Amino acid sequence: MLEKMEIGEHTRLETQYEVREKIESALYTLQELKERVAVLKRKCEELRRIESERIEFAAKNVSRCDKCRHSLDPEEQVVVRDGNGEERRHYHRKCFETLLK
Repeated sequence: MLEKMEIGEHTRLETQYEVREKIESALYTLQELKERVAVLKRKCEELRRIESERIEFAAKNVSRCDKCRHSLDPEEQVVVRDGNGEERRHYHRKCFETLLK
């Protein structure tokens, strides 16, 4: 009976050691995943910043039709102004003609 207790205690110690190893392994994996997530978040923020800068740059340099949202060539552009003479809307000639019909 004494031998069974010693073997049982020895087995419990091994099991505790195995459990501790599994926990440490899981914590290590968790830490690696957290680091990967942090890197991906930084990359996403950088891509969002680049995309917003690209959109701002494009918006400053290219007029878009307010009806179809395609870019406008200066030759086919119709500009609608308000009572103060400020530009309010830009259309393609064909899009503008469909609005008048």
